[in-house]
Amino acid sequence: MELALAGRSPRRVEIYLAEHGAHAFVRQKVLDLLEQPGSFLPACDVETGLWESFNARAVVWIAMSRDSAAAEGSTEELYDHRKFVRLALSGGGALEGEILYSAPDGETRLVDFLNRPERFLKVWDGDRLYLVSKESVLRVVENGEEI
Repeated sequence: MELALAGRSPRRVEIYLAEHGAHAFVRQKVLDLLEQPGSFLPACDVETGLWESFNARAVVWIAMSRDSAAAEGSTEELYDHRKFVRLALSGGGALEGEILYSAPDGETRLVDFLNRPERFLKVWDGDRLYLVSKESVLRVVENGEEI
């Protein structure tokens, strides 16, 4: 995975998740852990081999391949809305991709989706899924039409 922390350049890391459950092993999911307040996640820097635990509150974004996203369960859902967007991020960075979502009648605007209580957005860019911290997003500009 690629990890961008606030004030740092993105880098490749391996994030380690626990397997747990009463009878069957159930793998933790990155997004579930990121959504928990005050959580730290264990990782190994691919380039240096150094182990660390990073604060989920410092995450600007985490990018994973479509294969990793499938393990997260992010490719199995069907969505009613698809918006092409450009995200302006604090610190001067930007991301482009698609936000896919479903919403009840009366709450189908992108802004309604953005104002949901979840701390992270899923943004698809080709074969990559970005988990983007809403706290790091300054602006969202829609670039295309809804499907």
